Amino acid sequence: MNLGLKYLKSSLLVLILGIFAFALTLENASANFDFFDLSGESSDKKDKSKKKDKDKDDDDDDDDDDDDLDKEQKKREKEEKKRAEKAAKAKSKSSSDSAESVAMKSESSKSSSKSESKKAATAGSAAISEAMETVHATVETDPVPSGGDAADDPAIWANPADPSKSTIIGSDKQGGLAVYDLGGKQLQYLPDGLMDNVDLRDGFTLGGQKTAIVTASNRKDNSIAIYKVNPQTRLLEAAAARTVKHGITIYGSCMYSSARSGKLYYFGTSKSGDVEQFELFDNGSGKVDAKSVRRFKVGSVVEGCVADDELGQFYVAEEAVGIWKYGAEPEAGTTRTQVDKVGGGHLVADVEGLAIAYGADGKGYLMVSSQGNYSYVVYRREGNNEFVKKFRVGNGSGIDGAEETDGIDVTTANLGSAFPSGVFVVQDGFNDKGNQNFKLVPLQTIIKN
Repeated sequence: MNLGLKYLKSSLLVLILGIFAFALTLENASANFDFFDLSGESSDKKDKSKKKDKDKDDDDDDDDDDDDLDKEQKKREKEEKKRAEKAAKAKSKSSSDSAESVAMKSESSKSSSKSESKKAATAGSAAISEAMETVHATVETDPVPSGGDAADDPAIWANPADPSKSTIIGSDKQGGLAVYDLGGKQLQYLPDGLMDNVDLRDGFTLGGQKTAIVTASNRKDNSIAIYKVNPQTRLLEAAAARTVKHGITIYGSCMYSSARSGKLYYFGTSKSGDVEQFELFDNGSGKVDAKSVRRFKVGSVVEGCVADDELGQFYVAEEAVGIWKYGAEPEAGTTRTQVDKVGGGHLVADVEGLAIAYGADGKGYLMVSSQGNYSYVVYRREGNNEFVKKFRVGNGSGIDGAEETDGIDVTTANLGSAFPSGVFVVQDGFNDKGNQNFKLVPLQTIIKN
């Protein structure tokens, strides 16, 4: 009984163990089956997923490549644009620099000889554009020896023996006086001082002979420089009896030969606005002496002046104001008339050189340098000095024009074939061939009647 029970228990245990082992085997077989089947499916799916991911990555790479290409293209285009803009700017600057260089060269052709010009064309720059008649010089003198603002005022000596051998005497206010022939060649230079204005009168009796006397205001020692013209050599010779000093600080000067008395006078002008008049005379030994006979106040700075020998009138330029007319005789006093004023339509400061062009029967012209706008103004000599015209001396015939003129002179005498009706001589403040010089204009091109 006991053995049967033990056998039964043992059989049941074996059966249970067998069932358990079978179940375990079945589970393992099923697991193996599922692995291979699902693994293949999973691999495909994974491959597909990887492919999809790769395709996506490829697409993303393509997009990135496209983006990179776009970016690179845009970058290149931007750089090309910048280069183009830079090139355009460089070209523009080059053109601007070139234009500026041309303008500077054009300007320096005139300003190099007078870089320290006291006005630098400011006062008359607007007026320079004004249309007016232009004449041309046919001769220019050699430049004065001194550089900078040196040439100042001319005087004309008409040679009675041969008018074609007449001369121009020009002041160099940094050194002395120069004598030129009508072709402009320098014949003589006298380094005698700081000469501002120069003037000449013929017919003065000196040592018993009719002589052409030349005077100049010498700022070096505040004296009157006095010379005579040697008609044979055409050169200047010292003629002063002594050093005659001014009673004012000298600036400009001119002369007056009285038709009434036959006496010869000298006027000195000053920056203080004072004028002093001297009588010149032969001291008995063939030399010229002088004595002060009159002094009066004009106003502000005065330099340029001229006297009308026939009509007995003295004209003086108050530089910033205008032109005044006084009596030229010593006893004339201070009565005066204003011929014209700065800003009145004809004159632009500074008013500088004055000259008389003598005509027949008391007629003729008063000629004036309107320095501020590089022009010259013409008035009638007779009556109330009616305004006639304005003109400029421009470039022409290989000779540059005249600008910022200080002194002028004129003669209506026949000086030969080059100047049959006379000559108008002007100082040129901006000579294009070195130091300042003087320009000669045939008078018939200015005065046609």
